[in-house]
Amino acid sequence: MIDREKNDILVCISPAKTNKLVIEEAQEMAEKEGARLIALYVSPEKSLRSASKKENLQKNLDYAEKLGTMVEIIYANDIASQIVNYARINKVKRIVLGRNRNQSKLLSFSKSISDQVLEMSDNIDVHMIPVNGSIIIGKLDEKNNYLIDSLIALVILFVATIIGRLFFRYSMGIENIIMVYILGIFFISLITYNEIVCMGASVLTVLAFNFFFTQPTMSLTYYDPSYLITFIVLLIVSLISSRLTSRLRKNEQDSAKEASVTKLLLDTNQLLQTKITQEEIIDTGCRQVSDLLRKDVVYYNVREDMLLRPKFYKISDNDKDESLVFLEEKEVAEWVLAHNKSAGASTRYLSDAKYIYYAVRRNAKACGVLGIYLDKDRLDSVENKIVLAILGDMALALEKEKNLRDKNEVALKVKDEELKANLLRSISHDLRTPLTSIYGNSDILLHNGENLPLEMKNNLYKDIYEDSQWLLNLIENLLSVTKVEDRNMKLKMEPQMIEEVIDEAMKHISKDKKDHHIETKIEGDYLMAKMDVRLIIQVIINIINNAIKYSPSGSKILVRGYKKKGKVMIEISDDGPGVNDEDKKKIFEKFYSVTKSTISDSKRSIGLGLYLCKIIVEAHGGEIWVEDNKPQGAKFIISLKSLDTDSL
Repeated sequence: MIDREKNDILVCISPAKTNKLVIEEAQEMAEKEGARLIALYVSPEKSLRSASKKENLQKNLDYAEKLGTMVEIIYANDIASQIVNYARINKVKRIVLGRNRNQSKLLSFSKSISDQVLEMSDNIDVHMIPVNGSIIIGKLDEKNNYLIDSLIALVILFVATIIGRLFFRYSMGIENIIMVYILGIFFISLITYNEIVCMGASVLTVLAFNFFFTQPTMSLTYYDPSYLITFIVLLIVSLISSRLTSRLRKNEQDSAKEASVTKLLLDTNQLLQTKITQEEIIDTGCRQVSDLLRKDVVYYNVREDMLLRPKFYKISDNDKDESLVFLEEKEVAEWVLAHNKSAGASTRYLSDAKYIYYAVRRNAKACGVLGIYLDKDRLDSVENKIVLAILGDMALALEKEKNLRDKNEVALKVKDEELKANLLRSISHDLRTPLTSIYGNSDILLHNGENLPLEMKNNLYKDIYEDSQWLLNLIENLLSVTKVEDRNMKLKMEPQMIEEVIDEAMKHISKDKKDHHIETKIEGDYLMAKMDVRLIIQVIINIINNAIKYSPSGSKILVRGYKKKGKVMIEISDDGPGVNDEDKKKIFEKFYSVTKSTISDSKRSIGLGLYLCKIIVEAHGGEIWVEDNKPQGAKFIISLKSLDTDSL
């Protein structure tokens, strides 16, 4: 078995055409030694200036990937140190890079990248492949760019010289002229991107100062030997100034890039933390990735280990057919889901795809697949790490959402179990009395009916009838509650006269109504509302029966219908003991019942009647509440949509 950590070979990629030979040589080494080959491209700038270099670089990267090489791209100023540091961190056995056999050490301004790598490599083997032509790793400057930067430097030096001549003419001091030249060097360092140009400008500055401002002027000779020290100091100051200015500019660019990336990741994390639903989290994360890379993004959600229909996030007005993408690249997304690793464009797996796909992992398991449209493009290592960071934030937010959802489901299950337990407890307790009464009265009539007087028999029949009716109403309420809560009951909405609805409800209320004074009052002609008449009748019956139960004999109950602010109001009031403030807050809750010590009743309520009234009225788009009845009692008010305010 190969120990990958100790047998990796690192080959350095460059935009040079001859770099393909270096890659081939490194591949042969890796095959002979059974090692893994890693390709690394280090560049001090994010984009190449030359179109030909861009094309060459892309070909070299594609060729490396075609050989099955893992490709890494790093953007940094110190190219040699980045190569060596990467090799050390990844425990690379050998570094392979190209060396220009035509390069002259005498004419070079600095050590080549290959020489710098060789000096810093310590215990890492460095294998140099001699090639013809320039193959300095990561070098971006072309002849055209040299000419442009050189022209800029010459213009600035020319302007500095003109200003210096003005100072010299009006005897403003040699030191001021020197400061003008140093300022010119600063401008050259800020504007141009080539350090060699800056160094050349520093040398030209000394020559120009000698030619134009030292005696004899207009010559490169000088009379005063002290000018030699001035030339040396001016050259050193110019070189240091150009070097420091160039580094400051690059550090500023790097800092700005790091700050923007950090801000982006922070904003993404904060955005994801504010999202509640799974859909919001996915939309936010995908849009952040799309906006960052300026590329189209596709996301496959996962349910029961199966990919769902993808959702596209387009950043460009391209003509890609989404359905075609789904059909052609679904297999790639399925592979990513199955193997829980990246695949697609610019990877070693299924690289013919136009998208690169990432697995969104939750607890080491893929919960989604995100694709980024690359076609023939690629993500650099910085972009790839940012994408992985955003996917990590998405995974954490999705995990948090799932945990919250599971917690809520557990809480609902616990609540349902409590409600079921309360229901069983209430039914077992409250049904015992009427059932015992029915059983006992039936037994008396069955075994001793012939010996009982007629009046006693009628009383027993009456008790059996009332207990049976109470049980029937209870079962009806239970069934209605179940249907409405499960949304299995379809409301049959029809226009109805309120007066007729109340009259029909009065026919079905408790037989104890003869002990109370019940009055109905309808204010206005043709008071109508759209409703499911059977359910609203049940609501009125429940409230009137409730008033009868909790009001003493001889009390008055008023059922009133009227119109108020475009609503039809049904008001049921009594002059009983009323409802205290604490009970008003809970009286419409499931299984909540009010027990009055002053009222004697052989049967307790299990707390479903008013709860049923509430869910029925709300299903009609109305409201129900309780108020105090002046001067005494309780008042239940039902508000329904009036017929003339509802669409027929």
